[in-house]
Amino acid sequence: MLSSVNSLSNASILIVDTGRKGEMRQCEALANACGLPWRFTKNDQIPPDEPTLILSFGRALRQAWRLKAAFGGRPLIIQLGRPRLKAPSELDLILLMPQDDYPEGPQTLHLNMPLNGADLSRPAIPADTTQGPVSVLLGGPTRHFSFSDNDAQVLLSRAERLAAATGTALRVVPGPRTPDHVMQIVEERYRQTPDRIDRRPLSTVLAESGRLVVTADSASLIADAWRTGKPTWLYPLPVRLPPVQRLKIMADRITPELRHTLIRRGWLAGGTDFSRWHRALVQQGLVRPLTEQGLKKPDWHMPFPIPDEELRACRDRVIALIADRKPASSRAER
Repeated sequence: MLSSVNSLSNASILIVDTGRKGEMRQCEALANACGLPWRFTKNDQIPPDEPTLILSFGRALRQAWRLKAAFGGRPLIIQLGRPRLKAPSELDLILLMPQDDYPEGPQTLHLNMPLNGADLSRPAIPADTTQGPVSVLLGGPTRHFSFSDNDAQVLLSRAERLAAATGTALRVVPGPRTPDHVMQIVEERYRQTPDRIDRRPLSTVLAESGRLVVTADSASLIADAWRTGKPTWLYPLPVRLPPVQRLKIMADRITPELRHTLIRRGWLAGGTDFSRWHRALVQQGLVRPLTEQGLKKPDWHMPFPIPDEELRACRDRVIALIADRKPASSRAER
């Protein structure tokens, strides 16, 4: 017991900075939940003090592995998102994102929602009011989704209908990934009502909105919107299938266990399946699709209360790993 207490009191966290705000907010949420001192590192910088554990997200695992080696292999590695070409048995814990298509195992914890906006002090999603405007949180095209001019027009038309049906105002909130061609459509459409374009910080928009519309490309924004407790509507963008995803689908038609075996050996990186996750969210009643069918119930809202315990579960797994870690003196004796 005493060694466990000492291991926690002397523990620290190093976060590999990916430069992606949504990813880093999840790492920060987990580090803060653990109640341990933490810091960022980037550009292959090696800090002077050895961390107890390293948090890496996505492709940052490569840098995390180099840092682990620089400290004699001692720090634990907690990976958020599927690890690329690294056997899960080589990692201490893998926190899989909800869209990750990756086999379950003793080192994995598959999240139902990203950790954006998660708060230990709030174990359930609050029942919020629907007072305030309908705010459209615009994303943009990614490797997995396209975002055409027609998508922008259909999205705005449906959002306008939702606002009209609920007797509320409409606000359109551009994001850092929103392409110029979509912004041109937005600015032209609201040339006579420019106040509909809301460029305030996301936190302000979330607090003052009554309903939220999120484009399907951003898992982080879906989590941020859902955790407000406000009705969250999901606009389904056309899905792109990268070559790796096409190969995955072909392999699964033959023998899905073969692909999982290759992943467990670190020979294959795994894949993503956003559509499966989005369908699950709709089936669970956590979000509403902004489709013709979905608009038939404009006053839809989530059932309450809804538990939100995933950050606590992640924290507990990390703390247990640190507590079970052998003291430095014991490792030296071995």
